[in-house]
Amino acid sequence: MASYDELKLKEYKHWTLYLHGNQCYLGRAYAWLKRPGEMQKLSDITEEERDSLWYTTMRRYELAIARLWQPDHMNYSWLGNEFAAHQGHGHLHLIPRYQHEVHFAGEIFTDDRWGQNYAPYPKVEFADDKLFAIRDALRKELK
Repeated sequence: MASYDELKLKEYKHWTLYLHGNQCYLGRAYAWLKRPGEMQKLSDITEEERDSLWYTTMRRYELAIARLWQPDHMNYSWLGNEFAAHQGHGHLHLIPRYQHEVHFAGEIFTDDRWGQNYAPYPKVEFADDKLFAIRDALRKELK
């Protein structure tokens, strides 16, 4: 499995954008708050962090995803539940949703939960070369 650093898409002032290792939704990513801390609530981010997330990180990601795979909708999730993994550190999941099949890197991606909550979702594991193809396409669009 690829490391976090290998799945990094782009660095911003307050956020680091990563490709999620589970690509059950093509292009699924998350924005990780650079400021250290535990149990960070979305309502606790600063105005500058919020504006950076909304108007830079998310907007550029959404434009890149739209150019690549034309999702029909987006879901966003700020959970902080995996205390053992990151002690509730602030991060936002960016989940593209597709009403149509998407063909990419020799795979067919289907959103079997279209029209429903994105979760529960299947654990999909791709070989690193497939993850890197998705990562590289997004990196190119994010430049």
